[in-house]
Order: sequence, then C-alpha cells, then structure tokens
Amino acid sequence: MNYQKVLRRFNLDKIKKSIVTEIACTDTSNATIALSLTLGIFLAFSPAWGFQTVLAISLALLLKLNKVLALITVNISSIPPLIPLIVIAGYQTGALVLHGEFQKEVPDLMDLRNLGENYLQFALGSLVFAIMIGVIFYLVIFLILGRYRKV
Repeated sequence: MNYQKVLRRFNLDKIKKSIVTEIACTDTSNATIALSLTLGIFLAFSPAWGFQTVLAISLALLLKLNKVLALITVNISSIPPLIPLIVIAGYQTGALVLHGEFQKEVPDLMDLRNLGENYLQFALGSLVFAIMIGVIFYLVIFLILGRYRKV
C-alpha cells in the first residue's frame, strides 16, 4: 500500500463528524469530555508505543471517561507524517531535561539501535512533552467547550 492510498482512506471529514457527534450527543460534563480527549493526546505523545490503544481503553474505563473520544485522539500518533515529529519532540525534550539544551544533531531515531542507545532521553522527554501537551490541550478544549457547549 502506498502513501497516496493511505491519505485517500484517511478522511478528515469523517473524523470531524464522529468527534462532533460524540461531543454533542453525550450528557457528560465539559471536564469529562476534555479529560477524555486529553487522555488520548497524552498517550499519543507518551513513550508507550504499541500499547497506546490498550492503555487508552483501559484508562478510560478505569477513570469513567469517554472511550470513543480517547480512542480518536490517541490515534494521532498513527498518522504517518506525525510519527517522526512526535519522536523528535520527545528526544529533544529529553535532551533539554537531561542536558539543559537541545541537541544540534539528532541521530536517525527510526533505526531501533539508535533509539535503544538513546532510550532514556527519548522516554523521559516523551513523558515530559506528553504532560505539557496534555495540560495545554486540556485547557484549550475545556475553554472551547465552555464557550460553545452548555450542559
């Protein structure tokens, strides 16, 4: 399967419609909706690659959040053009946390040997970056929902 076929199958209008439907039809609070979306975003940027979907469903069930919204947002890490950006963001955040500055040269992190040698930096950076993105995302979504959605 080539890249153009994947992009044709990726229908942004369909995703937007499912998010709007899920938010509009639910009788849950704005905070719960924002937390559900944030859980998916947090896990998408976390270093738990391969387990993100299982974690999203499990944590949404455990925390009594909206599973559909969490699943929609956790899958942004599966969009091909975003994967290298997510990996580099985690790696560079780890460099900032561990060394106090961004690295000028980034090794080929798609090579598992290079990623393994730099895993602590990547994992720590991904976790810090996921927390930052999650907090910002929660605040933005909560404010938007408060403005446009009255429960």
